[in-house]
Amino acid sequence: MCVPLKALLVSLKTPSHCTKKLDQTLAQTIITGLIYTNKAWNTILRAYSKTNKPIQTLIIYNHFIQSNSIYPDNYTYPVIISASARLHCVPKGKETHARVVKVGVDSDLYVQNALIYFYGFTGLLRDARQVFDTMCGRDVTSWNTIIGCYGGKTSLRTEMMILFRGMVCEGVRADRITMVILLTVCGQSRGLEFGRVIHGYIVKMGMEYELNVENALLDFYIEMGRIHMAREIFDGMAEKDIVLWNSIIHGYVKEKRPEEALELLVYMENELVQPDETTIVSLLTACSSLSNLKCGRHIHRIVLRNNIKQDLFVQTALINMYFKCGGLEDAMIIFFKMKHKDVFTWTTTIEGLARSGFETKALKLFNQMEKQGTRPNEATFVSTLTACRQAGLVDDGCRLFKRMIEVYEIQPSIEHFTSLVELLSKAGLLHQAEEFISVIVPQERLIAYKTLLSACMSYSEINLGLKIADKLLHLGSLSNEVYVLLSNFYAEAGLWYKVEETRKAMKEFNMRKQTGVSYIELPSSRKLP
Repeated sequence: MCVPLKALLVSLKTPSHCTKKLDQTLAQTIITGLIYTNKAWNTILRAYSKTNKPIQTLIIYNHFIQSNSIYPDNYTYPVIISASARLHCVPKGKETHARVVKVGVDSDLYVQNALIYFYGFTGLLRDARQVFDTMCGRDVTSWNTIIGCYGGKTSLRTEMMILFRGMVCEGVRADRITMVILLTVCGQSRGLEFGRVIHGYIVKMGMEYELNVENALLDFYIEMGRIHMAREIFDGMAEKDIVLWNSIIHGYVKEKRPEEALELLVYMENELVQPDETTIVSLLTACSSLSNLKCGRHIHRIVLRNNIKQDLFVQTALINMYFKCGGLEDAMIIFFKMKHKDVFTWTTTIEGLARSGFETKALKLFNQMEKQGTRPNEATFVSTLTACRQAGLVDDGCRLFKRMIEVYEIQPSIEHFTSLVELLSKAGLLHQAEEFISVIVPQERLIAYKTLLSACMSYSEINLGLKIADKLLHLGSLSNEVYVLLSNFYAEAGLWYKVEETRKAMKEFNMRKQTGVSYIELPSSRKLP
């Protein structure tokens, strides 16, 4: 190999190539004639395929193929197929498949693996499986690629596990990539038993101490809600990077065990592990759930002391923590000092003000948000409607609800409907609330009817209350809470026989619930005298 060619190949193997530098290298190889050697051509194509503009790979390939100045080989086609996959260019991928069959390299292992990846990546699972099934020999990459194709759809988890068993039966030793794929899919599809089988295989093959595998196991058990298993794996790790610390802390927060999440902060500090932005957000969430202002301030000091980047996520988490822990002034100072605010920051602040009793300021902040060009989302309108409900601002609430639908084209959720029903009910507009509930889909009316029935009791609207109670009974989503509410309403109305029927039905409901029978007969709906 000549010296210029060797130097070129070495330089192109480094992954930090920008398109501009590659263009310069391509120009040099054309001028010097090096481009007409397959090694140089293939290396340049591969380098282009790894940039953010893989289309250049296909352009260069097509140019030289049409000029008949160079002939591709079994190292060229996998690059073209992979570039087609990244571009989701199915016609080009299929055209290349036809060409490899025509030139007789369709049985090459690397070409076949690239084809499986292409078809799987573009959603053509049947074609990927056909290529896989016709292979004479398969390596671990072949198995990983086809398993990964099935892993993209959690509904095909069983087929994926059958493939894994076939891999083991063929004597192909799975590697850490196989384990990560399988554990990730098991976590996403709630496949606890399959995950335990994979864990057993990992231990048997001696892969339990590989960092990527440990991380995947940790994430799997956290997804399954088995935080104690995740903690055992975490404690047994010889080396722990910040990703693992973040995973276990997030796991405790997710399982609503914030005290243990905050305890891990002490262990991190003892082991001189530097927290990052992800760690801080999880820890602040734990402080918020405990309303622990002292701990929240301590974490804020860690951010300042360690010069941790205060990005939007960290600042929004700080605002949320201060609001939920009673530090309203601190929250607003952070908010007003922020140079850039996204919709989540605005929504968190609006919600915090509303829940702190500053409903009018929350609505003013919403107006300011609109003026600055930030588009509100569903959660923003939940917060603003909450402010209107708490302050009894019926006109503002109705105006915002209408604006949400007509201006921002946001489909109302049950939270939006419930907030407006509560607002109307609180203002004594019970019949308007009833009309409004009629536009809610039947399966989501339960909370709204419960709210309205409680309001009927407060305003002694017996006739409307009887109508709502009857609708509640026929929704079918009965619970002890609903039975108690109905019983209290009938007692308020003086209908003691209905009180007796409701309590009897509640007892039968609980008995059937204990025995696993979900069906329950409704109380008799005989006409009132």
